[in-house]
Amino acid sequence: MRRVMHVLALVLSLSALALAQTKPAAGSPEQVLIDIEHRWAATSLTNDVAALEAILAPNFTGTSADGALETRSVVIARLKTSKFTKSASSDMKVMLLNPTTAVVTGIWSGVGTGSKGEKVDTSERWTDVFVNQGGAWKCVASQSTTIKK
Repeated sequence: MRRVMHVLALVLSLSALALAQTKPAAGSPEQVLIDIEHRWAATSLTNDVAALEAILAPNFTGTSADGALETRSVVIARLKTSKFTKSASSDMKVMLLNPTTAVVTGIWSGVGTGSKGEKVDTSERWTDVFVNQGGAWKCVASQSTTIKK
């Protein structure tokens, strides 16, 4: 019985350690980047152009799920003319390459009306590249791929 208790205690300790490693520490670069990604998703719900401008670097370039290249101004213009009732990012992972460069991956799910009036109900896997410029993380590149249902 004593051996079973020791094994159970070890399993619980390892489980707690694993859980602690999955959530970044508050204020860490990883948590800051996850918070930025959540704000980015929220911009689609509120059409918050200022928030999106704060996230995207002036030289931002993106590749949309349909393969189109997009500049910062194209992405901002699209935000102004779309309306979403659901926009959320999940399954995010942050890879800090050095103190000023990071790659963030995740899944975005959205429901609403796109910038051309089309109905949108999609999930996309995305990869974003961030650079810390003057103490602020800015997205310099993004790519998304539609997840087939």
